[in-house]
Amino acid sequence: METIDRAIRGLPSCLALEHWHQAEILVSGPDADDFLHRVSTAPLRGVPPGVGRRMLFLDAKGHVKAAATGWKRAEGWVLETEREQAEKLVTHLEWFHIRERLEIRDVSRDWRKIVLVGDAVESTVRGITQSPPQFSANSTGLAETRLDLNLPKQQDQPTDLPPANGELRNQAIAWARRLDQLVLPVWQLVLPVWQEGHVGARLQTTAQVVSQDECKWLRILFGVWLFGQDVTEERLGPEVTDDERVIGLNKGCYPGQEVVARVVSRGHVNWRLRGLSFSSDTNLAAGSEIFLDSKKAGWLTSVAGVPGTHLAVGLGYLRREFDAPGEILLTDVGPVGVHPLPFRLAFPG
Repeated sequence: METIDRAIRGLPSCLALEHWHQAEILVSGPDADDFLHRVSTAPLRGVPPGVGRRMLFLDAKGHVKAAATGWKRAEGWVLETEREQAEKLVTHLEWFHIRERLEIRDVSRDWRKIVLVGDAVESTVRGITQSPPQFSANSTGLAETRLDLNLPKQQDQPTDLPPANGELRNQAIAWARRLDQLVLPVWQLVLPVWQEGHVGARLQTTAQVVSQDECKWLRILFGVWLFGQDVTEERLGPEVTDDERVIGLNKGCYPGQEVVARVVSRGHVNWRLRGLSFSSDTNLAAGSEIFLDSKKAGWLTSVAGVPGTHLAVGLGYLRREFDAPGEILLTDVGPVGVHPLPFRLAFPG
């Protein structure tokens, strides 16, 4: 099988992915840390501002009800999730919110996002800011920092903003998020809505601007699963990941914790979400099942072709006896490489 190296080498030094469709849920207040620590799978107590954590929200039977990436700030946490799932996440959190001193708010309409990918990401961001971005020295994974943008003059700023955005008009504040991917540097810019056009115009001169849909293969490569597609309410938390930063094994009680503990003590789950690679000639698509020796080995949840190659990559679930990252499965449709998430540069075959 071909490797993905050719496609990676063929990318421009900086890609800008517009219209990154994800919601922002703000959980703020004195009890925000303790509350999210108790209702999510992630160990969150003591996490300093500027650090990110992925987390799942389970029901009592251990099934995934919602998923998010949380970004710790001084006032609490910002939870990033699929826009279609925002209302469900807010409802889930409000179900557990009783007397805690906190507020849960969907602030998505106030913010826009642009994802930057490539070796020149940092220099590209420096070109639109007043000072170089500085991430926490203690943060080696997901990290967030505040940006002071170079903005147009006050008279050039839009005046037709909706009321909810009025408080942002005089701010030059945005956020940069660094994702912990291994194949390429990936940053996310989170901008007040009125800054999107200005920043987008600046990026036109320093980055190749593409749509999110054009780079679906990169989302898969980075192991970014979508709730409602790659992760659904039928899945158990440990089937999605065994990363202890996402599902803490020693953090105490949370919804679904007893089921997770039983899975860990038993030593396995029946299915596990993995990265998969295969020939694009196989015509596999999301929902396709994979068989090996007439036995169902798994199924695919996301698939995309890799530009410039005859390779396709996907996310999908494998039955535990076939879950062997780094190996190649000789399936009924041909060889299928099994990968940890996120993908590594060294691919099977």
